[in-house]
Amino acid sequence: MEQEYFLRVPTILGLQGAPEIIPQTLGTSPKGSKQVEFVMNFYEAAVKVGKKFGIHPLIILAQASVESGWGTSQLATQNHNFFGVTAFGKPNEYWKGESRVSKVSGLKFRSYKTVEDGFSDFARIITSYYKEAAKVSNNVSEYAQKIAYSPYISEKNGDNRVKYKELIIKSATLILEIAKKKVQSLYN
Repeated sequence: MEQEYFLRVPTILGLQGAPEIIPQTLGTSPKGSKQVEFVMNFYEAAVKVGKKFGIHPLIILAQASVESGWGTSQLATQNHNFFGVTAFGKPNEYWKGESRVSKVSGLKFRSYKTVEDGFSDFARIITSYYKEAAKVSNNVSEYAQKIAYSPYISEKNGDNRVKYKELIIKSATLILEIAKKKVQSLYN
């Protein structure tokens, strides 16, 4: 039963305080803000994975930003796991079975060789188990509603569906603003 639960609900947002999943302090870096770096560093991988799985890349980036603190969590920086996907289930073409054990909870989390593998495994999970959300990934608000009120989010773990929905929408809006500014700067 527990293994089936983690196959269908791979992320554990309610693990408050676990060093593997908490974001590091956001701020400026030599290149600019962490949010800008996140978009610039991971946009191409999100586009490639989005095309392959039929999920809008904005959704991939927005959800990754929410779950990894804009790519600053230890799972994201050290394991290319931007979504807190647990290491339950069988290895697949994107996840070879490698894992990292949380020092706080003892849970195993998937470790990926590349960012693209991490994004692809997430997209595989969404298109396999959360088909209704995947179908509306071209509409941020609809996707956020579907995913926040699906088994992907577990209020038993302390997750907040309303807040999660709002965070995805807010992140997507910021990502679009960053992308527009970057495109505009290319032509000025």
